[in-house]
Amino acid sequence: MKIAFWSNTYEQSNVSVNLTAISIALVFRYPYTMTVMENQLNKDNLGWAYLGTNRASVLREAGTNYYDGGGMEGLLRRIYRGENSPGILNTYLREVIQNHLYYIPQSGFITTELFDYELNHNAVPLLELLEDAVDICCIDTAPLNLNTKNILEAADLIVVNLCQNKNFLEDFFQSYSSLISKAIFIIGNYSNQTILSLKGISRQYSIPPEIITAIPCNESFKAACSSGRAVEFITGNYMCTRDNPNYHFIQAIKKATSTIIKRSELTGKLIRGESRNCGR
Repeated sequence: MKIAFWSNTYEQSNVSVNLTAISIALVFRYPYTMTVMENQLNKDNLGWAYLGTNRASVLREAGTNYYDGGGMEGLLRRIYRGENSPGILNTYLREVIQNHLYYIPQSGFITTELFDYELNHNAVPLLELLEDAVDICCIDTAPLNLNTKNILEAADLIVVNLCQNKNFLEDFFQSYSSLISKAIFIIGNYSNQTILSLKGISRQYSIPPEIITAIPCNESFKAACSSGRAVEFITGNYMCTRDNPNYHFIQAIKKATSTIIKRSELTGKLIRGESRNCGR
């Protein structure tokens, strides 16, 4: 099952933060394996949020370069050479939650432009390889990268992250309507202090209520991501009660996760109880 997290307003809708929280909550609650990756190079990447600077970094042995090195770049090179066995993933995945959540780190050996070019040519075989190894592959998808179109086309489900801004909402429904048929919607950075409410957006743009939800901003979780403690934050607060300041954020993450799982299982691409383990 290939799931792209995408937005036409990437920063305003908190795409990476939403994906980080949902991925942790999903494998904590459901019996699936998941690998997470990004389709762009970014210093403040998901590896930082999951693992912190020390654990997320890729070891650079003497003489290592892009062509035989670690991280996403090295994996892309092996796929380009025609290697397609799930076993090759073992070298490149970093375990985030044992036997359930994995991340493909970035090693930073190449430029952003070259990375974009290489992934554009190898995105489909990479996703097919990951789909054979785990139940779910989630891609943090930049709005305008060269390879984004290929990833959105290959995705089985697109989690469209919206924001409470009329101009951006109109832009999405006018310019990206082709994505709607395989989309669910998350309103990121959600605030009750605006006339653009969840129910109002659902009604105005004819979005069925069962495929749209909202996630409020949570500064404590953002701080946890910045210090490599995202996993500890979600798992430590998952069962929190109403008197906890993180309660509404956690409930929103649970609902978003449930929405994704229900829609994924309806596609027939995700079957409860048939979990895989990265070919390990």
